[in-house]
Amino acid sequence: MKPLQFILPVFAALILIGCGAGHPNLTSITVSPSTATADSATHGQVGYTAKGNFANGTSRELSQADGLSWKTSTTAASVGSTGEATCSSPGTVVVTATAPENLTITVNNGVNNTSANVSGTAQLVCQ
Repeated sequence: MKPLQFILPVFAALILIGCGAGHPNLTSITVSPSTATADSATHGQVGYTAKGNFANGTSRELSQADGLSWKTSTTAASVGSTGEATCSSPGTVVVTATAPENLTITVNNGVNNTSANVSGTAQLVCQ
């Protein structure tokens, strides 16, 4: 076997591994707690977490390093980048956690992750 015939397949395999080939994709996100209540008069807070469920059956907590982002459905509450929701007025709010399907493309390296997004939701009742 010529050296070039050996080097090219090895090089191609390293590129695929470096690009995340072979890593399981995110299939769903479970937001906890699924339902919570907080007092809007005192700007009550609820801390949410997002668990990523993967195609190979594993799961783990997601973070900003994974490209995780949070949002709320109304202005009755706001949610920070770490999942801490704060009620500001009465109402029912949907809290959504979103992350890219392919987490192996790191968002901190200056490359935009263009894989599809996966989301999970929870409910917050601001009284």
